[in-house]
Amino acid sequence: MDDLAEYHAIFKLMDFTLLQKHLTAFSLEKKLLAIANESSIYLYNTKTKKQISTIKSYDGVITQLFFVPNSQHLITATADGRVILYNYRDARYSVRIYSWVKKYKTQLPIRISAFAFQKHLLALGTSDGKVTLINLNSYGVVDEFSFTNAAISTLCFDDKKRVITMDAHGEIFVQDLQRVNSLKSITTHLTASKQLLPISQSDFLLIHSNKDSLTLFDTKKCKIIKNNYLTFHKDISFVQLTQERNLLVVLQNREIIHITLQNRQNLESLRLHNMIVEAYALVEANPQLLDSKEYKELEKAYKIKYLNALKALQNADESRAEQLLETCKTIQSKEEEIALLFRAYKHYERFQTLCMQNMYAPAYALSSKYPPLQYSKEYIAMEKRYKKAYTSAQKQMLLADEKKAKEFLSPYLSVLSKKESINLILKDNQDFLSFLDAIKESNYGQIKRLLSKHPNFVHLPPYQDFQERLHTTLQKINSLLNAAAIQDAQKLINSLKHIPLVEDELMFFETKADRIQELLTRYEASQFKECYELLDAQPSLYFGLKLADMLEKHWMKLMIKCEKYALYGQIKGVKKTLQELLRTKSRTKRVGALLRVSFIVEIENHIVQKQFNSAENFIYSYIDIFGFDTNLQRIMQEYEKKSSQKLAIVADKEARVARDAWLENELIVS
Repeated sequence: MDDLAEYHAIFKLMDFTLLQKHLTAFSLEKKLLAIANESSIYLYNTKTKKQISTIKSYDGVITQLFFVPNSQHLITATADGRVILYNYRDARYSVRIYSWVKKYKTQLPIRISAFAFQKHLLALGTSDGKVTLINLNSYGVVDEFSFTNAAISTLCFDDKKRVITMDAHGEIFVQDLQRVNSLKSITTHLTASKQLLPISQSDFLLIHSNKDSLTLFDTKKCKIIKNNYLTFHKDISFVQLTQERNLLVVLQNREIIHITLQNRQNLESLRLHNMIVEAYALVEANPQLLDSKEYKELEKAYKIKYLNALKALQNADESRAEQLLETCKTIQSKEEEIALLFRAYKHYERFQTLCMQNMYAPAYALSSKYPPLQYSKEYIAMEKRYKKAYTSAQKQMLLADEKKAKEFLSPYLSVLSKKESINLILKDNQDFLSFLDAIKESNYGQIKRLLSKHPNFVHLPPYQDFQERLHTTLQKINSLLNAAAIQDAQKLINSLKHIPLVEDELMFFETKADRIQELLTRYEASQFKECYELLDAQPSLYFGLKLADMLEKHWMKLMIKCEKYALYGQIKGVKKTLQELLRTKSRTKRVGALLRVSFIVEIENHIVQKQFNSAENFIYSYIDIFGFDTNLQRIMQEYEKKSSQKLAIVADKEARVARDAWLENELIVS
């Protein structure tokens, strides 16, 4: 069953009006639908159209509901700021992975307002504008951000390891998780947004905010590309974007629209078949393709046609030029450029005369008004003469002969487009040369001083090249570190240490390099417990480091195995599987959750088998080891009901027990 058919199955299974009134979550890969009211979750199989199970919530009113990708877990948020994870195959596995903590007694709960997932990371957005990253393998907090005071409406991860957040006021924040000082933001008119949908392998995402349309946003440039990128005839209820770029739009009237977002392969196919008009139409409809290498190749193909037409016009063969560009005239983005080309060469004869008579001011003015003339041999020759005069004048200025320099440049003094560059030599020449030397020597102190004096220097190609080289080098350092090529990365770090501009990033990279080296040392010595503790202490290692990915995948396999043991009440199976990793201090929350579930299931098993003495002993052991929680209270009520016996709980048994206290218990760690 494909995704479109899956949604049709969902709506046949459940009344659409009912779906809209309740919290719902879809798992297309698992063919599951979850519906929640305030205290219960109902799970349906969309293929068989039958209810599978009901999960009761004992942790407060449910306000958010999601399936965790690539797992058998559901996750909920409650009105009192708790996040609960359930195994939807066996609801006995329910774990509180996050809980809002009051700062003062009368403080109202902070609501969890948004969720996002990427691999083993969970991002939580709250009603007070904070974003918390949680590692689902440890249930520990990886990082926290505070971008805004407004409620987080929606958030997402993209495949460039960035977290994108949108608040209730329409402000968008883009945070690169691999770089320091990388936060970008923009205020938009899109308030009360519902979804952010990143388009894979691109710098674009879709914003579901307006009632009947989707907005296209560029995360790299941090700007809206197209407001009404896709518009529909009815208001949108929900949008699903698959890895294959299939967009499923569910409208308020139950209609489901299937759209395939065009990709680079489609564009390349059109270009290779010389279907240039169709290729540009594809790009115009899908602006996310503008940054692709396939689009650059398309532009090259168009430029060849354009230049051939230009040569025909220079040879007074207008019909040939018309023939070459006939099909391209229908390309919306090229209409004005092509029309300007033909208008420009109506003035070509006049331009030739001006160049022949060395009337530079009107010749340059005409070529500025009609840029296609700048491709002519006359313009190229004129520019060559100017560059020669400019170089000669520069040499004279170095010889302190300003009069001679002016003589070389005198034919161009009235040329408006050359005024700035001429003043650069005659008035600011020394600073200009110093700036070029500073760039050549990567003397950033001098570069900064001269930029403050001459802000227009930032537009000089040498400076822009310098900035691009710097950015490329930083990316290379990060890539080398993620591949654990520490020595090569350190060489590049050392080569940039004299540049204050990147001081913070270099410090970040050096710390990361030290931690990676320590991780490698621990790994080679088979000290895996210490590896995980180091990973959890250094969040920067999560993002891109191949060894970290490998360790997390191994841990995930262990957790899946341990969860099965826990749901059979086999505490020994959990301990045997984890061995020394049982005592991983940074993951006590995750391991403790498995042990708690193991105890609860074991108690339940004894109650079912009417082994009430054993059940009672396990309850007291649970209290000693883990303290009180909602799962235990539920099981105690069940025990008292089934056994008709009142548990003798003394007052000090209700004292709060630290979440990691079980690490000191002989029954667990022996």
